[in-house]
Amino acid sequence: MSVQRPRPAAPPVPPERRRHLLVAGVPAAGVLGVVLAGLLPVRVAAVAAGAVVAAVCLLVLARALLVALRSRAESEESLVRLHAELHAARDESVKDPLTDLLNRRGLLLLGHQVIESARRSGGAVHACVVEVTPAVVLGVPAGHPGRAGEQRADDWRAVAASLRGATRTTDVVAREDEGRFLVLGPGAGLHAQELERRVRVGLAQQRLGGGTGDGEASPRLSVEVGAAVLAPWDDGGVGDLLVRAEQSLAQRRALRRSVPQHGWGRRRGDRRTGGGTGSGAPGGGAGAGGTERPGG
Repeated sequence: MSVQRPRPAAPPVPPERRRHLLVAGVPAAGVLGVVLAGLLPVRVAAVAAGAVVAAVCLLVLARALLVALRSRAESEESLVRLHAELHAARDESVKDPLTDLLNRRGLLLLGHQVIESARRSGGAVHACVVEVTPAVVLGVPAGHPGRAGEQRADDWRAVAASLRGATRTTDVVAREDEGRFLVLGPGAGLHAQELERRVRVGLAQQRLGGGTGDGEASPRLSVEVGAAVLAPWDDGGVGDLLVRAEQSLAQRRALRRSVPQHGWGRRRGDRRTGGGTGSGAPGGGAGAGGTERPGG
């Protein structure tokens, strides 16, 4: 038993071809009217010519009305789509409500403008990924969950204030996640180690000048930074630049974990001979672990 396959539908006539057929059909109708006028009596020919002219006018008016209605429908649809996009943009805020910094969406919006402006002037663009984690204090019991949440919020506000003071006014500072901050701006920017130092100094000054208000000092925070630079001749956008900064942060973190810090893993003889970096002495500078200390 043979199965009959359905015939494929004829392809639609392109609009350009329809227009050409309409333009060619009007003169052909005129020629046909002249021929009929020569064959028919004068009165009948006049009536036929009038009917043909009226039919052609009606056809043209109907075509114009159809085009106008279609254009109006497309305009209304575009207007509805635009209103929907505007409402969606208003619903999606570009600011972080906790720190009053930009969020990732706001950073991406402004970052494209920063990169385009830098490329027009032949300059570079830098980006930094800053990760802040509370330092672990051994022997201290965990506090109330609500109090811990308030403390975290205070910590992120303190980090935001330190980043504002450590960066330029032309740099874009944003908060992406809990303890994750992003910096993007024109030029080569600060080195990752220098930005870490400035943030730790700002946090230490805030710890010395304030506290939690109940006599307890706020816990120390560990700061880690990864930085990357996008040259003006490099092809890439904000996402590529942030990926490079992420890779730099991962490399610096792996290097810190592979090297003994704060005297751990060193021989006793090295400390006596002064072979270490001085981290065994009280009040030493911040080690490569990136934990902020009071007094900077």
